[in-house]
Amino acid sequence: MKKVSGIIATIIVFIALIALSNSFYIVYEDEVAIIQRFSRMETVVVSVADEEQVAENLKAKGIETISILTGRGLHFKAPFIETVEKYTAKYLTYTSNKETVNTKDGRRIEIQMYAQYRILDPVVYKKAVGSETKANKAMDDYVYKTVINTANTLEFNEFFYQSNLEDLLMSKQDDLNEILIREFGLYVSDIGINRKSFPESNIANIEEKMAKEIQKDSEKLIAEGDSEYLQAQAVTDRQKTEIVSKAVEEAAVIKAAADAEAIRIYQNSLQKDLDFYRFIKRMEIYSNIKNTTVFLDTNSDIFDLLDGYKVEEDNTQLEDSVDE
Repeated sequence: MKKVSGIIATIIVFIALIALSNSFYIVYEDEVAIIQRFSRMETVVVSVADEEQVAENLKAKGIETISILTGRGLHFKAPFIETVEKYTAKYLTYTSNKETVNTKDGRRIEIQMYAQYRILDPVVYKKAVGSETKANKAMDDYVYKTVINTANTLEFNEFFYQSNLEDLLMSKQDDLNEILIREFGLYVSDIGINRKSFPESNIANIEEKMAKEIQKDSEKLIAEGDSEYLQAQAVTDRQKTEIVSKAVEEAAVIKAAADAEAIRIYQNSLQKDLDFYRFIKRMEIYSNIKNTTVFLDTNSDIFDLLDGYKVEEDNTQLEDSVDE
């Protein structure tokens, strides 16, 4: 009897230990979880940052009866009745297959894109997707198509400026996430193209077009450079002309002032000594008639000047004789 009681007690303790071990669970920082009671979802465990978004999503889906827990760590549940299903909250990487797209200007290029995403709402994720494989299929249906449609709006040259494509994708990311969260419980944080290549059949044609575009750009730059050079030269010539004209004008003004001053001084000097003026004129006449035959009227004033000189000369000789 005692032996049977001991076995029963051991069984009870064993069952109690099993029940105790099944009465709590741990949700780590990089996890989200769903607690189900008899396969019916009752509670969801998410981060504090996602609580509001998950609540809105569940409300939109009409499943507001599910409670939301935001505390990661140790939680308790009813043993054997409730089960816990966990999903990673880490960012997952989606990589697409290669796809040939046509650019806006009719060129073909092969691209391969990537996306970083995570599970934001595990309830909707479980209902709509349930696995990473199906999640990648959702990426194909929505994210990849968005990238392809965006790439089709770019011209060939613009396609190789990473910022152009990134700016376009960023502008569409919010609308894309709204659909992904509502339909699949997924949130995309980053979208981009990690590989671009040319189809083999188009390489020669692309190289030829690129060479023509490079030549066209080169000619454009040369023309712009020549235009700027001519404009700079015209400005320099105009400035040179203005400087020379101003200098000539200033020189003429200075020369005119100097000539006026010289005439004024000369006139003043002549007015002060009339005899000196007569002497100067006499010297000019002597200089001009030297070795020259001149026919003059006997009444000309020049003879007075000549006679005056002779008289003065004769007087000088007379004075010298007297002195002797």
